[in-house]
Amino acid sequence: MVLMKTGLPELINALKALCFPPVCLACKLALPARREFLFCAACAERIETIVEPLCTCCGRPFPSAAGGNHLCSLCLTNIWHFSQARALILYEDPVRQAIHSFKYSGKMAALHTFGLLYQANQRIQKDHPPDLILPVPLHGKRLRERGFNQALLLAQAFFPLHRPRIRPDILMRTRATTPQTGLSGDDRRRNVRKAFEVRERQHLAGKTVLLVDDVFTTGTTVNECAKVLRQAGCLEVRVLTLARVREMGE
Repeated sequence: MVLMKTGLPELINALKALCFPPVCLACKLALPARREFLFCAACAERIETIVEPLCTCCGRPFPSAAGGNHLCSLCLTNIWHFSQARALILYEDPVRQAIHSFKYSGKMAALHTFGLLYQANQRIQKDHPPDLILPVPLHGKRLRERGFNQALLLAQAFFPLHRPRIRPDILMRTRATTPQTGLSGDDRRRNVRKAFEVRERQHLAGKTVLLVDDVFTTGTTVNECAKVLRQAGCLEVRVLTLARVREMGE
């Protein structure tokens, strides 16, 4: 029997490849069977990995002519409750298309590719593992509508060997907020103010925490999360997102 020769996992993978042939996450071009990185060559060429020089706090990339790493103008004036924020890639097409399909259409095939992008980033991987990995939470209503928390799935894709450190039960969103897209900086801050709370505070005292989310836009949401985590006793809060905008607004 084929099953005896190949084994059940191989058979399942073969059936998946037959029924769901891989396509590019952005342009939908058909890809070779068993391909793991689901961007075609043309789309992959357009993905901009974030490299130094960058802002030592928010991770904003600078032009190569800017010299070494340093604080950007916003971080010189803003009050951040996280020590640093880092992202893998810029939030521009084709990445923006792939994240949108994953987040709003549930295209879970993208997760493995996002994990591969993390594995390929030696700059971020050199950071010491945190004590706890916390996905930015969704409100219960939004979670029921979407069916999943994209931040939790990204944390699991980035850190498959550290599953016990991923704790979606500690940081909670207690108030439903309107989507941040299109809001001004002040409106964004008002929108998420007092929208989060910490449970099981005893697990946070003196700990280093890594917040995980999909996109860093202005930093308002992760900063509010970091604020309540620091108030609960965290020693340090860092932020990791799959992507970030090139320029932050106020």
